[in-house]
Amino acid sequence: MRKRYMVAGLLVVLLVVALATVACGGTTATTTTAAAPSTETTAAPSTETTAAPSSDTTAAPSTETTAAAGPATGEPIKIGLSNSLTGSGAAPGASFGNGIKLQIEWVNQNGGINGRPLQLVEYDDKSDVPTLIANLNKLIQQDKVFATIGPFVQYGQEPARQVAEQNKVPMVGDGPATLDQLKGTQYQWSVMTAAGPPPQADAVDKVIKASGWKNVLGLADVLNIDQETLVLVGEKASAGGYKFTKMADTFGFDQQDFQPILNKMMEQINTLKPDAIVLYVNPIAFPVIYKGLRGLNVTLPILAGTACAHPAIFAQGPQAVEGAFVMDSGGNVNPAALPDSWPTKALQLDFAQRYQAKYNAAPDFFAADGADTVNVLVAAMKAAGEVDQAKVAQALINLKDLPTLEGIMSFAPDATSMGIHGNMVEWQVKNAQFELVGTIN
Repeated sequence: MRKRYMVAGLLVVLLVVALATVACGGTTATTTTAAAPSTETTAAPSTETTAAPSSDTTAAPSTETTAAAGPATGEPIKIGLSNSLTGSGAAPGASFGNGIKLQIEWVNQNGGINGRPLQLVEYDDKSDVPTLIANLNKLIQQDKVFATIGPFVQYGQEPARQVAEQNKVPMVGDGPATLDQLKGTQYQWSVMTAAGPPPQADAVDKVIKASGWKNVLGLADVLNIDQETLVLVGEKASAGGYKFTKMADTFGFDQQDFQPILNKMMEQINTLKPDAIVLYVNPIAFPVIYKGLRGLNVTLPILAGTACAHPAIFAQGPQAVEGAFVMDSGGNVNPAALPDSWPTKALQLDFAQRYQAKYNAAPDFFAADGADTVNVLVAAMKAAGEVDQAKVAQALINLKDLPTLEGIMSFAPDATSMGIHGNMVEWQVKNAQFELVGTIN
């Protein structure tokens, strides 16, 4: 009987999903102030403003605090978050929220914003866009938040940015942006942080050329970031001196039986005779496919996408992914192994130490992404010089060369949908560890 490769249960959506689910129900607010503010509850400054952000360039301050020493004790500044506490994005949403809370705690312990602490008001959007929109309107209109961060789910970024634009409330979203979003409306009251398809494809192209691969087979799951990254790699192939074949086959997050995918891959491997494989898939699917190919005597080098720079790839045991090459956006999976010249290593090590101390676990990249929404917002608030929504929005879209956990972040008024433009890292899995191969772009 032919061996089959299965994953028990539904796959957890670990970065973004292609389609929003439609769920119903109310939400519950969680309010967190991670310092010692006044016990009186005071509303944040009004969200009513009609001043449009200017296009003046704003230099980004360091993410290191410059506020007065000691905890912030002034009037809280409310920050809103609609997060995936339940639904398809719940598992990574929890990490995303933990990173946000940890970074807010750090900001407040180090003087806050001119002595004022940040106060997080969080609602569960159930990983659902209609609930997300309702949450954001409630946060802005009823809770009177000064700004919003998040949401976690990628398909919620565009609706969230539209809400921010309509209400003239600053927002720092996560992403990653699709190619259409990078080419489309560049909102003036919000930014998105994560590296999208162009810098990821650039990194894959560089790895292929540096490795000397000449005939590469690629497979992506249904995520836009994964599909579009490999499309761009294919467009770079001719100029790079190699052939790249992106399989038309794909799979979603409800995939349980991977034998059909393995069969299709073996057909391509036997026909095309590639010298390497690129798998831009989620970290739950990757070990199943990788182990399956190795079980079918495929010994080619296999490069995984950035979502696989995650402890979840060890779910089937370390040997299931031994020898795999893995891309990483920022290098947060093992910052201690990064070269001392890496521009954000000190920030990453500090965050990893604080996260381990608070949660008794190493941070994943979802936690780092969450923390960076805070880092970017705080940098803009400091650059603005005062707690004024229009001025903070102006500062957001003009931040330049800001060191963050994901890398060096920059925006411009005509490019607000992607802050990270490089800072990719390549690892190889050896003995259940991510060992550095090299930094890329």
